[in-house]
Formats: sequence, structure tokens, C-alpha cells
Amino acid sequence: MSIETYLLFIAGMFAFCAMPGADFFFVLSRALSGGGKAGVYAAFGVATGVLFHTFLAVVGLSALLLSSATAFTIIKYIGAAYLCYIGFKMFTAKGGIAELETAKKTSNMKVYRQGILTNALNPKVCLTFVAFIPQFLTPETSSPSMIGMLGITTAFIALIWFICIAIFAGKFRTVIAESKAFSNLLKYGLSSLLVGFGAKLALTN
Repeated sequence: MSIETYLLFIAGMFAFCAMPGADFFFVLSRALSGGGKAGVYAAFGVATGVLFHTFLAVVGLSALLLSSATAFTIIKYIGAAYLCYIGFKMFTAKGGIAELETAKKTSNMKVYRQGILTNALNPKVCLTFVAFIPQFLTPETSSPSMIGMLGITTAFIALIWFICIAIFAGKFRTVIAESKAFSNLLKYGLSSLLVGFGAKLALTN
């Protein structure tokens, strides 16, 4: 793969990562509720989820998953239910986004595991690997090692992007805490978005 093609891949994958989605709002909600450190753990969890999809792509399971309607449906509904569960817990928790009781009780390692599941159970990420990455490969370069390298690159891009989101949101958290009304508004808004992404995922064909 030429350096020009690789840079084009980085630019394209960054655009994918930067688009607001379930991962984005998960990291944002964890950083606003638990602070920047919790958001960073969430970012590492999401990046680990990307590595999981990388492994599936390398061994060929991604294409198999997407070719099986039953397998795709099972993963889709599990992922949708998990997003709805996280959103519902946040929505019903006491306090605003900057003072959630659930945030105080949630360890950073649990946030990390939640980040992994949020990404790993999203078949849309799997679809991205199957549909997007092959556009940058040729019969000569489509080796498992090359797919792995592009997957690791994707995980690194996601990690850097979401760490930036986490740090920014963590800094913003102190401002939010000063306004209880705004803190409540963000809590209900972000939790509703997570439930909405879960419902959208469930309706994906």
C-alpha cells in the first residue's frame, strides 16, 4: 500500500469516527457524568472494541456474520438492548449529568468494559470494516497482516478522537455542574440519544 493510499484511508476513517454515533455519545456521557478520566477509560474501551472487529475481519468472521441474517439479527438486538439499557439507567438516575449517583458507583474498569461492549455489539462497525477497508486493498495487498494494520490504525484514530472528546467534556463538566437545569437537560438529552441509537440499531436491516 502506498503512503498516499494510507493517508487517504486515515482521512476517511477519521471522518467515520468523527461522525456522532453511539460511541460518541457514550464517551461524552461518561466524561460528563464521571469526569475526564472516566471518559478516557470509555475511549479505551471503544478502541478495544475496534480491535475486536479487527480480529473478526482478519479471520474472516465479519463477512460471515454479515452474510448470516440470523447471526446479524442476534448481535443487532443484543447491541440495541445494551445501548437502551445504558440510556435508561442514565435517564432514571437521580441528579443531573454532572452529579449522577450511578457515575459515583461505576468504576473506571466497568466504564472500560461498557465501552468495549458498546462498540463490539454494534454490527454497523462490522459493516464498516467489510465495506470500507476493502476499498483500499488490492488482490496483492489484501493479506491478513494488511487488514490487521488498517484495523489497528482505525483503533488508534478512534482512541485519539474519543480521548479528545473525553478531555474536552471533562473540562466542561465543572461549568455544567453550576447549572442544575442545564445538567438535567444534558442528562435527559444524552440518555435519550443512547436509547434512540439503540432503537435505530434494532431497526437496521
